[in-house]
Amino acid sequence: MEMQMGKDTQVPGLEESNALTFHGLHSRIQGLRNQSIYPEAGVVEKWSYRVGVGAALIGLVSGLLLVRWIPAIVLLPVTLTCLIVEIGGFLVGGFLSLRREYRQYSQPRLSHAREMDNDFLHWQSVIAEHCMFPREDREQRLRYVSALRTRMTERMGIMYGGLQRLGPFPLLIALYLQFRNWRWGDWTGVYDIGWAGAVLIFALVLLYLIG
Repeated sequence: MEMQMGKDTQVPGLEESNALTFHGLHSRIQGLRNQSIYPEAGVVEKWSYRVGVGAALIGLVSGLLLVRWIPAIVLLPVTLTCLIVEIGGFLVGGFLSLRREYRQYSQPRLSHAREMDNDFLHWQSVIAEHCMFPREDREQRLRYVSALRTRMTERMGIMYGGLQRLGPFPLLIALYLQFRNWRWGDWTGVYDIGWAGAVLIFALVLLYLIG
């Protein structure tokens, strides 16, 4: 269903706090995002990644764009500093992430079982809360969601066909077309591709991932 709503348009049911609405369900689910058995990332870990990404962007801009107007001898220390900061930021963030989440990698089955137990309890509470609403309202919304899902599946089938069941086959075809005339040692031929081919390969990979 496609509709345009203005800023002053009220969504039916939102004005009633005790009514069953999709907005209410979304808010309830969003409130469970932080209810995880794993500890959250700390301030140092978050800022380590942010600093690393920021340094990488500054280094790329300095090394690729500003070299046209600023001498390379001036930009070289800046680029090297950004590279060191980037590597340091990602190393610190990766170490903190590994220390925080190493149990789910060292004991994956046990961690997954505990995570499922925790999620199951929250799922039970959400189901119990929504069972308090009238059965007719729940069935109407279930029929509505089922119809939307069916239409979405049909539209995706028109666009993607059976692409999601082909596995890596489309990517192998793309790689074959790219490297069919390549010979070992001829590295210039690997990147010998025009704009049309680049756009087609990018579209193929993008549609493959989305499908």
